[in-house]
Amino acid sequence: MMRYPMACGLLLTLPPVQAELAAPTVNYQFRYRLESVEQHAMTEDALANTLLSRLSLNQSFSPAWSAVTEADYVTALGHSGYNDSVNGKNSYPLIADPDGADLNQLYVQYQQNGHKVILGRQRINQANERFVGGSAWRQNEQTFDALRYQWQLTSHFSLDYSYIGKINRVFGSKHPQGDWSANAQILRADYQPLANHKFGVQLLALDIPDAASQSTQTVLIDYSFNHPWSEQVRLQLNASYASQQDTGDNPLNYSADYRALEASLFYQDWMIALGQEQLGSDHGVGFSTPLATLHKFQGFADKFLATPALGVQDSYARLGFKWQQLDLQAHYHQFKAAEQGQHYGNELDLQLAYSLNPQHQLLVKYADYQAKALFTDTRKVWLQWLAKF
Repeated sequence: MMRYPMACGLLLTLPPVQAELAAPTVNYQFRYRLESVEQHAMTEDALANTLLSRLSLNQSFSPAWSAVTEADYVTALGHSGYNDSVNGKNSYPLIADPDGADLNQLYVQYQQNGHKVILGRQRINQANERFVGGSAWRQNEQTFDALRYQWQLTSHFSLDYSYIGKINRVFGSKHPQGDWSANAQILRADYQPLANHKFGVQLLALDIPDAASQSTQTVLIDYSFNHPWSEQVRLQLNASYASQQDTGDNPLNYSADYRALEASLFYQDWMIALGQEQLGSDHGVGFSTPLATLHKFQGFADKFLATPALGVQDSYARLGFKWQQLDLQAHYHQFKAAEQGQHYGNELDLQLAYSLNPQHQLLVKYADYQAKALFTDTRKVWLQWLAKF
């Protein structure tokens, strides 16, 4: 059940809508994916053929008022052998794309004069999605039953507040941990005094009764610097630090830190980046980011969706090339324990994306995790076709 403190009172103070309605905007999306997983020590290799079908309706009531309804259906095609998290095929590696229907979004929105209010089921992507995101890589997206208020106070300063009453996770409602009831509040402030300097502060107070060990308080600060040396050369620096501790009914007693630093150099169509991200630990409990878009970080193989007991340090290099509709990427990761320096393993990730036109995109991805002291060797391959109308 969705819960929003003061939401009704806030919406009642907003201007009325117009009586005559325009026709809604209708959008369709289809995403076919072939995913294979070879994981050492598993008795079977996994192969999944899935199709995401999405229908989105955007109804405008006035220049300020609108509403969005979005429905998804994930279909397993042909003969597929994989553990989708609910089918009980535990001899296969996990590919967390269970089939079935889902109400992905259903909300009403008010936007005017730098103020934006969204009430209902919605996707929330903040900053780089390291702490709050929709996990859109999976066929069943993560969304939130929430009240969100965004305020652009000036051209340099903005606020973003969300109260979340329920977290609709990628595993779907059939999974015992597919939906989490929550009493979570998130506040982010961004300040950009100059064109090439940006500062951010984020506070996350997460009370999650359905997953008490994820109930935490986190304070995050981040900084980005963007410096164009010439028309063809650009330098970008990103730095983040966060402190986290248990809260509420969390049975764990810990306090852990997060830090990240990345330097990127762009030259014409090329990009090279070097970085390090570390999620610390305390008393055998790792720093957690339960609302994040986890697939974007620490390797495509998704071996570190949960932080190990000794934390994790990810030292990585990224190389990218973009030319017309072609986007090539290569990533290399070296994973170590944050506390004792054990060498967990290495990972190579490759990606090719090609846009046939604005409606159609092809994607090929490859991940190869080579285990040293943690997990097992894992190879994953994805072939994907995306169509938007």
